Amino acid sequence: MGLRSTLLPHGGQRLFLVGCIFAAALGFVGTSATGQGKPDVLRIGTSRSMLGDGQAKKEKGAMETLKEFIKEETGMENEILSQKNWQEVLDKMVKKELHLGVFQGYEFAWAQEKQPELKALALAINVYRYPVGYLVTLKDNPAKDFKSLQGQTLAIPGTGQHFLRLFVEREAEANGKTMDTFFGKTTTPETAEEGLDEVVDGKAQAVIVDRAGLDTYKRRKPGRFVKLREVVHSQPFPPVVIGYYNHVLDTATLMRFSKGVLEASQKEKGETILTMFRLSGFEAPPEDFGKVLAATRQAYPPEGKGKGKAAGPKE
Repeated sequence: MGLRSTLLPHGGQRLFLVGCIFAAALGFVGTSATGQGKPDVLRIGTSRSMLGDGQAKKEKGAMETLKEFIKEETGMENEILSQKNWQEVLDKMVKKELHLGVFQGYEFAWAQEKQPELKALALAINVYRYPVGYLVTLKDNPAKDFKSLQGQTLAIPGTGQHFLRLFVEREAEANGKTMDTFFGKTTTPETAEEGLDEVVDGKAQAVIVDRAGLDTYKRRKPGRFVKLREVVHSQPFPPVVIGYYNHVLDTATLMRFSKGVLEASQKEKGETILTMFRLSGFEAPPEDFGKVLAATRQAYPPEGKGKGKAAGPKE
């Protein structure tokens, strides 16, 4: 598959939400404002869809730890508010009821199309800037493309990487089915490694994982990895995005956040938090980010009617 090894352990994507909020709370890179002044409480909105599967207790504890860390680093009280979907996050940001919003990358693409004044603050990176979904089977599986996987069992790890499910759903739609009617069965292993193990052990015929997950599996279990092959992969998706809308915070507060995020990786506690959240770091949006958002909107329109020109040739 030609994939290089990742630097961080995989399987913690459910904690992307927490890591992204960490970045958002500490830094607005390259932003200025003439807004409403420093708020008494920093309100951070998240899409409910960003939570990992079955991790409510673990995330509750992580959220409390994060809130304490934000206050320690910024001196600000803060609230992390889960909303029912990305539309509600966007609506409350426009109404200035939320100061920051954390979106799945494709959600941000949809939201920015509705409200062009919504801007990307920082991207949460897990080794690769733009994640790609890989559908993987055993080498002796005769499937040559997505269509030929019909009726088989698919494993979708419950890691909070919702772009993987979106890719599969849209490919199924392109074949005239829903995901549930296209596949004979779907399973939800907790991690990418467990999903790949299911394929090797014959519990599932295919699994959808990201490139970092494949890299880690290759490093940890090379003997099992060689039994696998890629069928198709998605186009690159935007990663998780921290967004802001218009000018809602004063310049001094923004500068403090900026200093915090730029120096976070230089601090022992900051390094520990990044490792805890399974993130390799945070980046300002690069020059090609707008093109990736546009390509995402074209292939994956929010109404779900797109044919999803997602499945690309093998590398």
